[in-house]
Amino acid sequence: MAMILYGLMIGFVLALIGYIKNRSTRKLFHMASSNSYDDGHSIVAIIAAKNEERVIEPTVRSLLSKAPKNFKVIVVDDNSTDSTYDILTKLAKEFPNLIILHNFDVPGKSGALNSALKLVKEDIVLFLDADARVDWDFVKEYSTLFDLPGINVVFADFESYNRSRTLAVILQDLYFSFIKTFVYSGLFSKTIFMNSGIFIRKEILDTAGKFDPYTLVDDFDLALRLMKNKVKVNFVMGKKCRIQYALNLKDLFFQHCRWYIGGIKKIAQQISQGHYFGILVYITIGALVLFPLLIPILAYSLDAKYLLSVVFPLFFSALYSSAVASYLFYNRYRPKDMLVNITLGFPLGYVFFQLAIFFSLVRAFGKKSVWHKVKREEP
Repeated sequence: MAMILYGLMIGFVLALIGYIKNRSTRKLFHMASSNSYDDGHSIVAIIAAKNEERVIEPTVRSLLSKAPKNFKVIVVDDNSTDSTYDILTKLAKEFPNLIILHNFDVPGKSGALNSALKLVKEDIVLFLDADARVDWDFVKEYSTLFDLPGINVVFADFESYNRSRTLAVILQDLYFSFIKTFVYSGLFSKTIFMNSGIFIRKEILDTAGKFDPYTLVDDFDLALRLMKNKVKVNFVMGKKCRIQYALNLKDLFFQHCRWYIGGIKKIAQQISQGHYFGILVYITIGALVLFPLLIPILAYSLDAKYLLSVVFPLFFSALYSSAVASYLFYNRYRPKDMLVNITLGFPLGYVFFQLAIFFSLVRAFGKKSVWHKVKREEP
């Protein structure tokens, strides 16, 4: 019982530190001026779109409805087979600052992004996914941060706008709250980010180089290149980039498998190039996956059964406490969702994501992996 109490306290304290660290980023807006865009920051938003007919029009309209004419949006159609390109063509007639491209690079999101980057002359690039919901106020608020010295990359806070509160969506509220606290905050390591709602100086992108056109994880690919160039990424809690979460458990599982498989391949590539950060990540992933098996094996092989009575309860109670505390810090609404995540969310999520990581470790070096297309919900 003592170990459980210690674990609960440790988890809560760590979650609180991560949350406070994220909250403190709001002071950056007070330090920055309120008219960066008017003072000379030119901005372009880049969106890669493949079969996004359900969401692309609201995304473009939200971005451009109140935006000045010199704010550009580049949407690259990545060989869509639905009406995405037709919708974009009609929107381009309404919005002169909307540029539509075909992806003539390697097929895939990274190739599409590389196609757009060839046209960019603006100072700041904003990457967004096709389902993102942000407006000009969002863009302008975050652009002010680039007046501050040392700000080169900003990752905006985010939330889901799914109408359907499925189990998959509810679990992702728990998952992303935990990730915000322990990963995006940079509490233990340099910040990794999603490639939607990320602002970056063009000169930094030029230094980092193009996206790997064959990767499944364009965001992790960019993060590694920024790390290599010692560029700090700032996760900032301002206006939120509203995105869609995976609607069902099948999509959620294969979405995470894509992230993990792509990440494992990238890490293996880093190791082969002599970047030892990849080894540390590999060991961490392996330890998390194998932990429930390793402790009993070590306990019995070393005749150290205290490992079961000490390490197990300490680890899982700390993990549970940190996950639930993070969730409550970021989500103080929807009582039914809170009840699910406080009671069932942690064990379900832990098993679910462990299975996804294990599956990914097995599949990472097998046959060619494909990009799993997550079903979009009508806005």
